[in-house]
Amino acid sequence: MTSSSASRATALIAAALLAACGHGDSSATQPVTPCANGSLVTLDTMQAVTLRADSANCLDMEPGTGTYVIVPQFADTAADSTPVAFEVGALGAASAEVVQAPAASRIPAADATSRWSTARAFDRARRAQGRALAKALADDPATRWRISAALAAAPGGVLPALGSTRVFSVCGDLNCASFKKDTAVLKYIGANVMLYQSQNAPAPPNGFSDSDIAAFGAVFDQTLYPIDANAFAAPSDIDGNGHEIVLLTPKVNALVTKSACSASGYVAGFFFPGDLIPSYAGGNDGEIYYSIAPDPTGAFSCAHSIDDVKSVSGGTFLHETLHMINFGQKVLLHGLPDTEREFLDEGMAHIAEEMGSKHYEALYPPPSGRTDPSQLFPDSAEGYISGDLYNSYTYLLAPNAGTATTTIPNGSTLDDSGAEWLFLRWLGDQRGEAIFGNIVRSALVGQANLEAQAGASLATLFGQASLAFYADSLPNVPRSAIGTAYHFSSRNLRVLFNRLYTTSGGSGTSFPRPYPILPVALAAGTTLRASMLKGGMSYYRFDASAASAATRVHFAEPGGLSFPNALGAQVTVLRCGSAAECQ
Repeated sequence: MTSSSASRATALIAAALLAACGHGDSSATQPVTPCANGSLVTLDTMQAVTLRADSANCLDMEPGTGTYVIVPQFADTAADSTPVAFEVGALGAASAEVVQAPAASRIPAADATSRWSTARAFDRARRAQGRALAKALADDPATRWRISAALAAAPGGVLPALGSTRVFSVCGDLNCASFKKDTAVLKYIGANVMLYQSQNAPAPPNGFSDSDIAAFGAVFDQTLYPIDANAFAAPSDIDGNGHEIVLLTPKVNALVTKSACSASGYVAGFFFPGDLIPSYAGGNDGEIYYSIAPDPTGAFSCAHSIDDVKSVSGGTFLHETLHMINFGQKVLLHGLPDTEREFLDEGMAHIAEEMGSKHYEALYPPPSGRTDPSQLFPDSAEGYISGDLYNSYTYLLAPNAGTATTTIPNGSTLDDSGAEWLFLRWLGDQRGEAIFGNIVRSALVGQANLEAQAGASLATLFGQASLAFYADSLPNVPRSAIGTAYHFSSRNLRVLFNRLYTTSGGSGTSFPRPYPILPVALAAGTTLRASMLKGGMSYYRFDASAASAATRVHFAEPGGLSFPNALGAQVTVLRCGSAAECQ
């Protein structure tokens, strides 16, 4: 079948299935199992199609056509953390036996999200503050005018002198409900960044020497700042100095106690949205990135060596500066009464981290820049990409329990960050890296922003991405055998995750199998019941090679009720020639 005839076939299949089952009322559920008139899905080997859930209730698999991968999903961006129950079944000649689907294995909480729960909670609180500030500014024309005037003014004036001091107001608790004063010395001035260090920071050899500061500042100024500014947009310039300030202060270290640091992690750095609002209580009227200071003796909290600070600061700076840029674009420049939705704001911040890795990957092609020449990434890149790989692997272990596109009211997890990064990485591979900057600079937010920049509906994008998470670089299939919409171009997920598996010791570790997705086997005559979050997906495998008649597969609410249309329930189906091709 040619590509054009395959497209026509897919369209005809979708139309036939929709006609067979009907759309139903968008505000009500309707019983649809069994469908009165099923329609055959006719797909070439390694061809895929995404269908709405009402049509998926009538999906008939041709007998003797090999193995199918079936991906039910909820393409939704609603703020909701309530799992949605569903059933997926393969109805054979006998009546279906209803059983609970086996639970996917999760990394134990102590090894996964709990060690960074403090940082995640702090980040969520800052985003909540940003949303509140955006709403308040919408009702404050005087402050809005002052912001507009500041943004319109060209940078001017004389920069402070090296060695001069400035008193900063720094969050004094994890809610930023109180603030503490800290006097810092200006240690570095570059083209884009000024670096201050607190007078209370440990002195050498426990703290940065002047040469350390010079090298540290140069990385922020000449490498990291341009990565964010070129890919997304330059930060705002409320204070008119043409620079972003980096403040190294043990006040950040002290946000958590030693015991809390050991149990749930620490805050490595942050952006405070109140700094961009003139005369905001506790704000500093300028673009500032706050960072922990070296503290190898643990005088302020848990110990952080000089090397520790160097290793975490780069990725955190890129991440937090992206939040700063996003807030500046949406709230200050475009005057929106809201900030960017979390899945795009947080997901884009992780893309910013990955861009740091890509910079060093390009600078040190293999085998250069590696302690071990067999490393996939140079030493300098690993601190920027390792978190995204860990989080995305953890998400794919149980993708029904995480979300790639919704905002969780009580806060998303690291697994969700992995899902958001994967989704946006796939999007960048499909549409080009320029889409990231277009999303950030747009006057739209959320789903409307995503669809406008991608030129496609969320349903289309989500269906393609959900299959790409599984079908990228299938081990027994040429990568070119499956459509480009269903794999990544800049990353090979199976190579990356297999390396995590082998280098960590294999089964029983944080990476229990070579590839995290393990589709659940779906047998004829069985209906499996499970649940998943909005913005989530699940993976099933059905073998039709031995079937003598068509087998009807359905995806519905428990009891065969159709989902409300607003839920974005749909299913993506991939036909493999054999079970070996879809492992």
